[in-house]
Amino acid sequence: MYWRVIRMSYTYTTKVGSLKAFLNRIKSKELGVPDKVTIKYLESIGYRSTNDRPIVRVLKSLGFVDQSSGVPTQRFKDFRTAKSKQVMASALRETYVELFKTYPYPLKQSNEDLMNFFAQKEPSLKKGTLQYYVFTFKTLCEFADFEAPPLEVEVIEQRPKAKVVGKRVTMPQISEGVPININIQLTLPITDDAKVYENIFKALKECLFT
Repeated sequence: MYWRVIRMSYTYTTKVGSLKAFLNRIKSKELGVPDKVTIKYLESIGYRSTNDRPIVRVLKSLGFVDQSSGVPTQRFKDFRTAKSKQVMASALRETYVELFKTYPYPLKQSNEDLMNFFAQKEPSLKKGTLQYYVFTFKTLCEFADFEAPPLEVEVIEQRPKAKVVGKRVTMPQISEGVPININIQLTLPITDDAKVYENIFKALKECLFT
């Protein structure tokens, strides 16, 4: 039921209260699913401060919103269901994958430990900014259940491509998406004449790929 999202750089907001309120409004379905999540959209629902704008980039980092278009993803919609805490846990494990590798239970670590982790990734950041990284992460964790069974990952099957040297082959589409393997076995005559084999394979190629 799930997908994989390309992880962005870690991000933060200086107003975690606004982020928390926004996520609660999504989860409770007080807010519907917008066409796009933009700064203009945030302003239309009451988040008019410039310090509210990072909500957009936080949502993008979680895979709740498409990075380029701002369109809410399926993960955004699933966060509004009974599995919202599993959805957020999955998003956090993916977005903060390196943090979870370092600390399997990051919420048990001190703020100092978490700040040191983010400092390694962003060595130029000041202590005050590093604190916002930690506060943002912990705020998001309030919406997650890391003890619940992880959501299944949807695997998109890729069909193997057929290759024929010197000729383009179009594989037939199968509406059900079930791959079919065709095994052709040939019994070749014993001969020293290479032309015989050449004619056999030429005829086989014309029958199968034309």
